[in-house]
Amino acid sequence: MFTRQQVRMITVVLVVIFVSVCLVGLQWASAQPAVKPTKLKVAGVFTPPEVSMMSQSMKTWQDEVTKRTKGAITFENFWGAALGSPAEHIDLVKKNSVQIAQTHEWYTPGRFPVGNFEYVFPFGPTDYILVAKAMRKIRTEIPQFAQDETKENVVMICNAPGGVYDFMSKKPLKTLDDFKGEKVSLIGRYFGRWMPPGAVPVVRPVADRYDLLRGGVVNTDLLPFDLFYAFKIHEVTKYYIKVHLTTALYGPVLMNLETFKGFPKEVQKIFLEAGQDVEIRVATEVIPRWWAKCEKEWKAKGIQFISLSDEDIKKWASTLEDIPAEWAKEVEGKGYPGFKIVERWQEITSELGFKWPRKWGVKK
Repeated sequence: MFTRQQVRMITVVLVVIFVSVCLVGLQWASAQPAVKPTKLKVAGVFTPPEVSMMSQSMKTWQDEVTKRTKGAITFENFWGAALGSPAEHIDLVKKNSVQIAQTHEWYTPGRFPVGNFEYVFPFGPTDYILVAKAMRKIRTEIPQFAQDETKENVVMICNAPGGVYDFMSKKPLKTLDDFKGEKVSLIGRYFGRWMPPGAVPVVRPVADRYDLLRGGVVNTDLLPFDLFYAFKIHEVTKYYIKVHLTTALYGPVLMNLETFKGFPKEVQKIFLEAGQDVEIRVATEVIPRWWAKCEKEWKAKGIQFISLSDEDIKKWASTLEDIPAEWAKEVEGKGYPGFKIVERWQEITSELGFKWPRKWGVKK
């Protein structure tokens, strides 16, 4: 039994503890960002998340932001370039016609001369986690990336990796020799120069490839695996040829800089930290889930999988021009540290475990 004095002392202690807990709770609550309910308008160049892995990546970031702001920040999405052509998306977000855009820096290369630089490296790393980490690191080292974005009145929020580039074909291309004379539909400044010896590049927009393959104009197509799925290339081909040509980060999420600065610092931090976290989640969860889905459906439809040998890959790489050196020299002429970017990309990715089939960016 407690004496009356002990009961009074215990009561006083409990009251003090209760009051202290309440004060701490009030202080914690006052420290949380006061976020007004806000709906941000978003333009995306890719089709809806149900059929586009890159749109799913952006949606993953949006869901995380909504969660971390306790429902205060939500998004209104316009998928599939509904508000303008892909090249117009940077202006949409720059002028605040939309607050966020998912685009591709190479749609407007004159405005982002070093954006998507990883596209100049054939047979670069295809480990998604490695690529995401390496890109974060090199962007912290090279200030010109952020400087170009500031010039365009945007801030990079999330830059998740996309799918690996491989071939789908009507023919079982098992060796380098099998590519001789094969017409390959593709797009981009450098892909045509990356082809195996004897292959013939046919440059066409992605939306045209299905009909080209169906009509026999070409027999083989080059794309990231997720775009094969989105554009139903598996319906007009029979083989998936694994060559691991490259992996790029081709769907960056950009926010209007003034919109970004208009939010409290705590909310800005949520945007950026959610972006970094989602980059890794895309590498570890979203992409593997999409690959498993594609592989299962393709196998069910009779698609056969072929892997080009390491020996053939090395031989193929040795035949290619040093495009990274060519690119580095070009952007050096525009005032960018091109050779430093080429060198550091190889160094950083090597430190993270990637083995390059050859040295790129050799000065002459």
